[in-house]
Amino acid sequence: MSKTTLATGLIISLMLGLVFVTPSKAQETYIDDNCKQNQQLNESDRFTVTYKAEFKTKGQTYWLYSGQYIDGSAIVCISRPGFKQAKPLNIKQLQSGYIERISKDLRNQTAFLITVRDGNGSYVPITQYRVNLSTPERPITAKIKSWRSGR
Repeated sequence: MSKTTLATGLIISLMLGLVFVTPSKAQETYIDDNCKQNQQLNESDRFTVTYKAEFKTKGQTYWLYSGQYIDGSAIVCISRPGFKQAKPLNIKQLQSGYIERISKDLRNQTAFLITVRDGNGSYVPITQYRVNLSTPERPITAKIKSWRSGR
């Protein structure tokens, strides 16, 4: 077999492989209002997980995650990996608004920066909190800054 025939065959095989590959869509993860995973929930009963991060404290691994309801409101949760021992994070300021952003605090492995909108419209108050989860049963929350949204 010539090198040209072999090369042509490989190129055609690659092209056919690329054409017939069907993209797969990652399955969304749903949780209920107690932060427990349940893929069978109706749309009106579920939150879609929009953020999930793993962290370690005192030799134990935890997940911090947030779910968004169909109206945009959010729930912030903590659990052990695999949604075990899942529960809402007991911080009123986080559970009463719209989560705009969550990120890890680069200065502390067990802390997160969580930005909360107090409404879903224009000119609403926005507050950023630092949440330290070094002791997950007793999270420490500190208000970092607040401002009003634009249009």
